[in-house]
Amino acid sequence: MQRKFGLLLAVLLTIAALLAANVVVGRATRAAKLDLTQGRQFTLTSGSRNIAQSPQEPIKLTFYYSQKLAQGLPDVQTYAKRVQEMLEQYRDASSGKIELDIVDPEPDSDAEDRAVEGGLRGIPLPTGENLFLGLVGTNTIDSREVIPIFDPTKDRFLEYDISRLISALATPKKPVVAYISPLQLEGGARTNFRTRQPEPVRQWQVLDEIKQLYTVRKLDPATIVEIPSDVNVLMVVHPKGLNDGALLAIDQFVLKGGRLLLFVDPLCEADSDGTPWQQNDSRVSELTRILTAWGVEVPQGLLAGDQDLALRVIDNQRGQQEQVPYVVWLGLRAAQMNREDPVTSQAQTINLGTSGFIQKIDGAPAPLEIVPLLSTTDKANVVSVSQLGDQWNPRKLFSEFVPGTDKKTLAARLTGTAKTAFPDGPPSNADGKPMIDAAAMLKQSAGPVNVMLFADVDLLRDEMWIQVQNFAGMRMVNRLANNGDMVLAAVDNFAGSDDLIQIRARQTTSRPFTKVEEIRRLAEQKYQKEEVRLATELQETQQRIAELQGQRGDDKTAGLVLTPEQQAEVKKFQQQAFDTRKKLREVRFNLKKDIEDLGTTLKWINIAAVPLGVIAAAIIIALIRRFR
Repeated sequence: MQRKFGLLLAVLLTIAALLAANVVVGRATRAAKLDLTQGRQFTLTSGSRNIAQSPQEPIKLTFYYSQKLAQGLPDVQTYAKRVQEMLEQYRDASSGKIELDIVDPEPDSDAEDRAVEGGLRGIPLPTGENLFLGLVGTNTIDSREVIPIFDPTKDRFLEYDISRLISALATPKKPVVAYISPLQLEGGARTNFRTRQPEPVRQWQVLDEIKQLYTVRKLDPATIVEIPSDVNVLMVVHPKGLNDGALLAIDQFVLKGGRLLLFVDPLCEADSDGTPWQQNDSRVSELTRILTAWGVEVPQGLLAGDQDLALRVIDNQRGQQEQVPYVVWLGLRAAQMNREDPVTSQAQTINLGTSGFIQKIDGAPAPLEIVPLLSTTDKANVVSVSQLGDQWNPRKLFSEFVPGTDKKTLAARLTGTAKTAFPDGPPSNADGKPMIDAAAMLKQSAGPVNVMLFADVDLLRDEMWIQVQNFAGMRMVNRLANNGDMVLAAVDNFAGSDDLIQIRARQTTSRPFTKVEEIRRLAEQKYQKEEVRLATELQETQQRIAELQGQRGDDKTAGLVLTPEQQAEVKKFQQQAFDTRKKLREVRFNLKKDIEDLGTTLKWINIAAVPLGVIAAAIIIALIRRFR
């Protein structure tokens, strides 16, 4: 009996010891985490840790989370825990410079009033109450930065959003980014060409995001002759009709060491009031004088085309929506980006629309060095703007495209010693006096210039890189490409914030099945041109039949019927149209079949590969044991 009692006591003591050890180890290792995700998505980057330690004065972060109202909402609870754990990482990495306060703003409480006053937006619940999940940050000089709602669909941007907020509070005096552009980057109103009524134009998203980190200032090109001395970065977007004063200001800004982001375009689709494009439209950027002085050019009237990078667009020409490749709209991947440059080193996708290309001017005495940032594949070729025609037809353009053998540079850094575009001295005012002091004017730069040149303006357009959705009454932005991230990285690079570049580069947009896309593209290239040829042939045949059936004799009675020769001709063309339709169906079937076969193969690999691998491993182990 004593033996059984002793055994039972030993078991109970063992269980108690295990529970006590579990509690002790759990408390001791509560902060310990092992992040095995690709890219360590749950661990702060070194850039975020640097930003956490950057404040000179304490920063207070108040995380408003309606914990009680979130009961029964597992998705919200899980994401709120993720946000809280990341905020705690910032606090722990700050060496005491960041204070974190977690508040549950219950309905009709003072905490709820403070959340609303701080700029947070509640998520309406069916009960009529508002659930809060946002962040308010303040510093010692009463500056305030807010994340109104942590959107679970933007989880991949969580670290950047928090780091941006802390960085803004740590550096209250923001660098100045000035821009010159005829486009409505800051929004406004325009006349709808259909209704002839004014309609609002929203501020471009890329400018939205620049304003979150920098002081943005628009310069009037009609009045400036000099860029203000406090401007850290100058953006010139689609320059058109600039007078000598504005050209001189840009010229001298660069020669003095100013940092310039330059966006020019041989066909700027954003330069439109909504009317359909016609070939006589003037949508060309004009900065030839300055570029010529630097020995580089973006040839006017010529676009970069690449069937391997062609984005798919919706074509309605046949009365039904079909996706077809558009060879002058390019979707660049990592292979087309300079991975050694911090601006493009981590970008995954960049979309461009009717982009030009950059090259040195033949015979230029001392051209600047062109260091590519974005390029096409080596199968790119030149597409003339005139080839687009008055009627938008991406299918026809694809069928007529002939692959080339050389890469085209779409964006680049320009380095080297630059010469002025005004070698004869400063231009004169209307009264005949020099616009600036001739003695103070630079004829060439003292050192290497700081210029990034992009041969496309449309990459800045919202339509090329974001998709807007409504979330709880708020405008939520879903990134389809890294266009905005690249531009912000360029501004950060010129303004000196390497930490934000690193964090932003960590973001991912889409992770496409690259092999699937490659096979789809090859199938399209194989069948699409044949499809277009047959469709054109069918259209011509049907037109010929209509012409024959429309023929009539001289008198009214004879005109009611066709002659035997005309009837034979119509029958011949009808048979030809029938045969063409059959071939066209075969081509389309083959295109779909190639893609469907790929999908079937991938399904079998996914379903069978793992079980077969396990079986094979078991057989190998059994054979090894048998031989032993």
